[in-house]
Amino acid sequence: MKYFKFSSLIILSFWSLFFFNACDKKLDIAPQQSMDADIALSTPENIKATLVGAYVGVRSRWTMGSQFNEYSELLASTGDLQHVGSNREPLEIINKSITVNNSYVASSWIDSYHLINTVNNVLGVLSVVNEQDRNKVEGESLFLRGWTYFELTKLWGLPYIGGQENKQAGVPLVIKPTLGASEALPVARNTVDECYTQIIEDLTSAKNLLPENNGFWADTYAASAMLARVYLQQGKFAEAAVEANRVIESGKYQLMSAPKKAFNNTSNSVEDVFALQNNLTSNSIWLTERYASLNGMGRGDYQMGTSFFDIFESTDLRGQIQENTQASFTWENIDSMYYIGVGSIRNGGINTAKYSNYYAAIPVIRLAEMYLIRAEANSRLIASGSATTGPNTPLQDINLLRTRAQVSPISGALTMEQIMDERYRELCWEGHRLHDLKRWQMNVGGLQFNAGNLILPVPQQEMEINPLLEQNSFYQ
Repeated sequence: MKYFKFSSLIILSFWSLFFFNACDKKLDIAPQQSMDADIALSTPENIKATLVGAYVGVRSRWTMGSQFNEYSELLASTGDLQHVGSNREPLEIINKSITVNNSYVASSWIDSYHLINTVNNVLGVLSVVNEQDRNKVEGESLFLRGWTYFELTKLWGLPYIGGQENKQAGVPLVIKPTLGASEALPVARNTVDECYTQIIEDLTSAKNLLPENNGFWADTYAASAMLARVYLQQGKFAEAAVEANRVIESGKYQLMSAPKKAFNNTSNSVEDVFALQNNLTSNSIWLTERYASLNGMGRGDYQMGTSFFDIFESTDLRGQIQENTQASFTWENIDSMYYIGVGSIRNGGINTAKYSNYYAAIPVIRLAEMYLIRAEANSRLIASGSATTGPNTPLQDINLLRTRAQVSPISGALTMEQIMDERYRELCWEGHRLHDLKRWQMNVGGLQFNAGNLILPVPQQEMEINPLLEQNSFYQ
């Protein structure tokens, strides 16, 4: 018989891992050690429970729940973000000297393909799902798969360059179910272009299948927002503007009244297009553990360098530092976007307040980002003499965010440099920086944007087990 292990991931190789690890209190599934695969995928209820397990996988500390954010911010840092913790793995990453045996990187690879196979198995039994739920189950599965492949391709593949063939190695595309080790086969890496084709196909299908309202699960606007990110990364500005505009003009979302209010909410805020759910009894997101330094919250491993704050004007709410912190302070006592850490492990540095509460929902896509995407995409379209999308000018979109942050609106011509700076002020520490620098083809310190040590190595254990895998050249 084939079994889904609910207690732990028991197989570590890429092409022989694929067992479901769906045990979580949120799932309302009895905490048994294993379930016959035929049973787990035999009823609509069990299939939907498996899909919930995939959302739990998204929240993993090794994927979207923390590590994918950290890879981007650490690799992009030239001093704005500082690692003051004791763990070797993040120190390798921020120093751009990652070893092929880095355990964080290996865990991210394993958990990502575990998640992908979970949704592949759901997609393989859609005929069992009730007709009224089938589109939603399929759409959510495709959203999660497309999103995961987008992150993997950016982190393990050299940058996508618009107008080129993009035949550089991406990641292996596995889109068929694998229920056990006996069914798994070695798979080679696809090209970056092939990966982006699959990502867009998955997310476009998700957009068309998903409803406008779907609770805190992915809906059609979350798929559009993710597509906007993908198209922006590719330099497809007309498509990016269309998708971002669709989200904005839906009228479903609003900017919170102040930047800090978009974070540390126990449920989705009106600004959240998509967020990872976290609560008192079910929290596997480590962003708070790394970024926070408060009473009972966080290790304070990541602190901001003082020079980072030079990008903010004096009145900008996004750059204010609370200095009167006390050892008893929790997230409820923090009024500014930054504060002097008071945690028991590492303190005295400057920490971001974006991830101050273990039990809060973590914003993945905010409406603010959609305004930034629309502004940048339309600005580039104007520069090329092409038609724009949406009722606002790029300047109007940028000034919406500046006004909320209590910064004077920009007057006169809006430059691309101003758009880039505004994006960093608004989205810093949300996992965008490395990918932004790469698509802008900007150096990271003394490194070219396409330097080999600005992507991750294929884990050595995968290279040893799968003869078809090709290592990134920097790590050979």
